[in-house]
Amino acid sequence: MDHQSATPTDGVPVDPIPAKPGLRERKKRLRLQRIISVSRRLFVSKGFHETTIQDIAEEADIGLGTLYLYAASKEDLLVLVFRENLLQMTESAFDAIDADAPILDQLMSFFQVHIDYHKEDMLLSCTVLKELSFPINPQRKHDIELIFNAAYVKLEQLLKRGIVDGKLAPGLYIGTAVTSIFGLFYHLLQGFLCGFFTEKEFRKNLLHALDMLLQEACSA
Repeated sequence: MDHQSATPTDGVPVDPIPAKPGLRERKKRLRLQRIISVSRRLFVSKGFHETTIQDIAEEADIGLGTLYLYAASKEDLLVLVFRENLLQMTESAFDAIDADAPILDQLMSFFQVHIDYHKEDMLLSCTVLKELSFPINPQRKHDIELIFNAAYVKLEQLLKRGIVDGKLAPGLYIGTAVTSIFGLFYHLLQGFLCGFFTEKEFRKNLLHALDMLLQEACSA
């Protein structure tokens, strides 16, 4: 009997064993990881604007034509470089939340991890956010959707848990609340990274804005 179609005695089907990537696919993935690693190092050490596509290709030991197979521009490459970091950071931010804390504290805890991440290199983060705001091609749109949807999913889980725990009104419009909450954070984050206010002012403004939004949402 074929092992992929076999079922155990309890009748539960066995998931098919995923096919191992071929040599060509493995080489492609390794090349992509090298491009990402080199790009990140150069963006941090030289600065995004001072780094050229040619610099990245030479450091990664590949031709320009090969590099363009992975990213159509330096801006797309920047988003690609930080995509995995941002996705992992979102997971870490959610895992760090104290589920017993008030909802407002949970939200602030979630966003504090984002703040700490972005303030490590504010100039580069400002550039990243600028590129995230303008999905000018399908690949960048796909990357941006992955990043934003990851945050939306975690915020949705947080709010649904709050409803179950009796901390939020059962009639709360989850989808609208999620996009409004993240929209507030994203707007204030841009102001912080551009130097319009300090981190202390950023947290204070975010706290008050979220408090008002939750009060309005729960009273609707």
